[in-house]
Parts: sequence; structure tokens; C-alpha cells
Amino acid sequence: MTWVAIVAMGVAFGVAQFLSQVAMIELAQIQTAIMAVMLRATGVFLVSAFCITSLAREANDKIVEFFLSQPAARSQYYLGKITGCAAVALALAAGFSVPLAIYSPISQVAIWGGSLACELLIVAAISVFCAISLTHVIAAFAATAGFYLLARSIGAMQIIAATPISIETSWTDDVFRWIVDAIALMMPNLDRMTLTSWLTDQGPTMGEISQWATQTVVYLLLIGAATMVDLYRKNF
Repeated sequence: MTWVAIVAMGVAFGVAQFLSQVAMIELAQIQTAIMAVMLRATGVFLVSAFCITSLAREANDKIVEFFLSQPAARSQYYLGKITGCAAVALALAAGFSVPLAIYSPISQVAIWGGSLACELLIVAAISVFCAISLTHVIAAFAATAGFYLLARSIGAMQIIAATPISIETSWTDDVFRWIVDAIALMMPNLDRMTLTSWLTDQGPTMGEISQWATQTVVYLLLIGAATMVDLYRKNF
């Protein structure tokens, strides 16, 4: 996995250098934006892949059943798994922030990297939950990807629901808007985290930083509680 991360950083840097050759102005901003988008997507994929495949391998080898059948607390198993996945998420966030320091100020890169770390921690938590609950790799990947894409696009969905095409609105428009708003209440606002504009323009305010930091803690606790409930209901 380390080599994959290194290759991903090299590819992102190479693509940024190549595409910057066709730009006439704002070369640094274009390079930064391209690298940030590629590294963020790669980080999400690597974290989810590591968490899901490692848990799936243990399930196939019957390690999970053996551990959970012991008198030891099942919370220890979860804490061990989430700690390992969190360490991978933090390491990737730190490593992927380093190349961006070439084009952006260190302070802005540090904030972007901190937000990426929070985003990857949420991805790690939901990946562990899906892997334990669904047990199948493909199903866990699909559920994790669906959760992430929905969390990333829920803000745009709210805007679309609030601005219908027709001038006259019907009750179906109101129902659709209420449904989207209800889903948004349950989802983390990942579309407001790890923004590329923090690197190319102006960084977030202290209020925004505290908001996504608090959001990360809340969702880690909620997802962790859901995972523990699923673990304790399993019979071995």
C-alpha cells in the first residue's frame, strides 16, 4: 500500500506538470487544483480498500469468528481495527499533503491536510462498519462508495431540490425537498471539507474549521456505536 501511495503522488505530480504546460496563466493554481483532487480521491480509495480488504481477509480466515467467540470484549476488537485504519488514514493525509507544499503556503496546506485527515477518518469508520455488517467485499465497497458520493453531493442535491425548474411548485416538489433535507441531516457535509480553494485562494475561517472538526468527532462516535451494536448482535 505504501508503494501505491507513492506511485499515486508521482502520477498526480506528473499529470499536474503535464497539464500545466497547456495553461497560459495561473500555472501554480492549476497544478495545485489537479494534484489536490487526485490525491484526495486516491486517499479515499486507499483507505476504504485497506479497511475492507483487511477485514474481509480476516473473515475468510475465520480469525474474526475465533476472536469474537472468546470471552474478551468485542469492543477491543473494534478499537483495534479502527485504530489501525485511523493510523493509515492519518499517514495518507500527511503524506499526500507534502507534495502540495511545493505550490501552496505551508499554513494552507496544513489546514487542507487536517481536513483530509478528518475526511479519511470518516471513510475509515464507515468502511469498517460496512465490512463488518455486510461481510462481502463488493457489497462493502458499494455501500462505502454510495455513502461517500451521497455525502459529497448532498449539498448540490439540496440546491436542486430547493430550485425547481417550473415556476409553480406542487406538493411533490415539497416532498422531494423534505426528503433531501432529511437525508442531509443524517449525512456528514463532506462537500464542505478538503476544498481545493483553500489551497489556491483563501483558507477556511475558524468557524468552518471547528465545524468540520466537530462533525468528524460526532460521526466517528455515531458510526462507532452502530458498528458496536452490529458486533454484539452477532452470534459465534
